[in-house]
Amino acid sequence: MKRLFIIITSFIFSIQSYAQTEISLDNSLSGSLNQGKSGKIIGFNFIGNNSFDFGKHIALDLGTNYNKIYTPKVTQNELIQKVNLGYNKEHWDLYITHQYNYSLVRSIQADNWLGIGGGIKEKFNWGKASLSYAFIYQNTDYMYNPTTNKLRHSIRTKIKIDKKLFSLSTEYYYQPNIENSKDYIVYGTAKLTLLTGKPISFIIQDQMNFRSISDVKMINNLTFGITYKFIKKIVK
Repeated sequence: MKRLFIIITSFIFSIQSYAQTEISLDNSLSGSLNQGKSGKIIGFNFIGNNSFDFGKHIALDLGTNYNKIYTPKVTQNELIQKVNLGYNKEHWDLYITHQYNYSLVRSIQADNWLGIGGGIKEKFNWGKASLSYAFIYQNTDYMYNPTTNKLRHSIRTKIKIDKKLFSLSTEYYYQPNIENSKDYIVYGTAKLTLLTGKPISFIIQDQMNFRSISDVKMINNLTFGITYKFIKKIVK
């Protein structure tokens, strides 16, 4: 699956080398410090939403969601890495997607998702919103349990509200097992950004990850930090 994305990505770069390319980088780093019964609980969270638009319609989107918690030993080490290659129009898009997950809490060594989907999107005077659906094949290698293979629906809602002094963005997924509706995943992030007119802004963000059949059903982290946003257009 990884080789497929490397080949497709290389192909897109080659055929679009003559066109205008727009690079958009939006990365945030936040942390938390709490006093628990066993001592201090220190957490770090990184969220990245980076995109490369080649010409008018082809886009490569990279998403990273990573958090780590010490109490004082490492008790959480959670990673979600997404790659979307899409064909975009003004009000809709089509895409193929790959997602890699690692979870210390849930003893997941490698959780690979491969899917195809599409969605609708709209801009408003207050911001923008989108709704999308994907058909997903999931292969999960556990640290101690046997490997599993599943098919899932994936429904995503995404909303961003832009104001002069702040912005609020949410992105949530609902992903039920096609063969067993009691096996479902809900995860997403909500981010409040202050001083949005600056390259570096302050943020408050909440990250949640729920799996209905996992021994550890809910992982949730609320953190505070900074975010860096950069947009650059390159014309060749």
